Amino acid sequence: MKYDMFFLAALLAITGLRAIVLSFFSNSAESTAPITSTIKPIEVKTTLTEKASSLGRISLNGTLEAVETVTTTSPVMGQMKTLLVQEGDRVKAGQIIAIIDVKDIQPQRDRASAVISQAQAGVTVATLAETQALANKTQAEAQLNQAEVRQQEAETKLQEAQAQLADAQLNQQRMATLRKDGAVSQLQLDTANTQVALIEARIQQAKAVIERAKREIEQAKTAVKQASFQVQQARAGLKQARSQVQQARAEVKPKIANVNRSIVKAPFAGVVTKQHTEVGAIVGFGQPLVTLENTDRLQFSVAVPESMKSLVKPGDEVEVQLDALKHSVRGQVNQIILSANPNSRSFTAKIALKKATNLMPGMFGHIKLPE
Repeated sequence: MKYDMFFLAALLAITGLRAIVLSFFSNSAESTAPITSTIKPIEVKTTLTEKASSLGRISLNGTLEAVETVTTTSPVMGQMKTLLVQEGDRVKAGQIIAIIDVKDIQPQRDRASAVISQAQAGVTVATLAETQALANKTQAEAQLNQAEVRQQEAETKLQEAQAQLADAQLNQQRMATLRKDGAVSQLQLDTANTQVALIEARIQQAKAVIERAKREIEQAKTAVKQASFQVQQARAGLKQARSQVQQARAEVKPKIANVNRSIVKAPFAGVVTKQHTEVGAIVGFGQPLVTLENTDRLQFSVAVPESMKSLVKPGDEVEVQLDALKHSVRGQVNQIILSANPNSRSFTAKIALKKATNLMPGMFGHIKLPE
């Protein structure tokens, strides 16, 4: 009887142990079985993280960037003669950062400058010619006026002498009649004859003066005409010389500009973040030289999903937490680029930061938005 009870107890123990072992392996098999789901995986960009914190806020990742970023390019083709900056250097606005050797342009500029000097000398010569021509014309006009005055004076004297001659001839005739009658002496008759002869001589002299004045007038008119023509020629030459100066200056202007542009200056104060060329390299027009960023004006760029666009508006005050800093930086949303990224279906928000220290472009951080 005791043996039967012992056997029954052992059988029950073995049966229970078997059940426990089967249950254990059954549960283990269920836990290792593959789990299938009808939910599609969500594509997550490294620039955008959405997570709900215990406080019910959404975190959006972004990057600190400079408001002003420019890549200076070569304004001319030449060889990089001097590169005065390297990556990490801080520069001032207007500081020379590179000098490009423009050997081919320099001789062209020198030749054009020589042409300008020659043209300017031509202007000087033409100006003197115009001055001399004007002086000759003035002199010829003065001589013409003098000849005309002499002619007028001679004609006046001629008229006076002719009037006096008529009176003298009447007196001569009267004296001759009286002499025949013995009323006057021979001396009185001779005096009357002499008076007529003198007046006739003055008339001949006046006529000679008039003829000479007429010839002088003709000569003076010819001289005036020639002088006027010389003035016209001189002015035409002066105009041409001035035109040559303008043309030479127009030709040399771009060459001088190219020489001046061979000196590349920083457009604003900032930091050199990228060097694109080396000293001795041949650079073409528009080829990148260095990249500058204005580290004094920074902004935080963050991608905002379409579904959260209403949570970010221009003018909103936000706190930007930068991973490299232990404190947050206050900022204000000043721009929302209303062009969604077709891949991430997100918009870009630009947040202007308040002035703070130890900020550098490229820092990673995030902002938090209420759900």
